[in-house]
Parts: sequence; C-alpha cells; structure tokens
Amino acid sequence: MAHTILARYGDSASFHTNINKPGYVSGTLDFTSSGWAYSPLSVYSEDYGLIVVSDTEVGMFWNFSDY
Repeated sequence: MAHTILARYGDSASFHTNINKPGYVSGTLDFTSSGWAYSPLSVYSEDYGLIVVSDTEVGMFWNFSDY
C-alpha cells in the first residue's frame, strides 16, 4: 500500500526522514528494526517518520511511541 500512497506525489517528489539505519537492500533505510537509529523530533522514546514534498503538496507520515 505504501507504493500506492507515495505514487500520488509523483516522480519528482523528494523524501526526507530522521532514520539513518541502512536497510538490507542497498540504498534503502530500515524502518522495521527494533534497533532504530534516528534523531527524534520530540520527547517520546520512539519518534520517526517520513516527509514527502512535491510541487503541489507535502505529506507527513510519523510514529510517536512512549514505552
């Protein structure tokens, strides 16, 4: 479903995230590991996401969790 949602932003969209852990596939990031490497934007223990910017809109997909 992510491909469907992100396709609405078009081929020229730029993607920004606070995740920096490399994924298993070269050139990807790992959003699934319990050992995330990220720079939080809040005081929550887990705070990570994706910002998508196109010529016509901005999308923000974010997760906040505090255990």
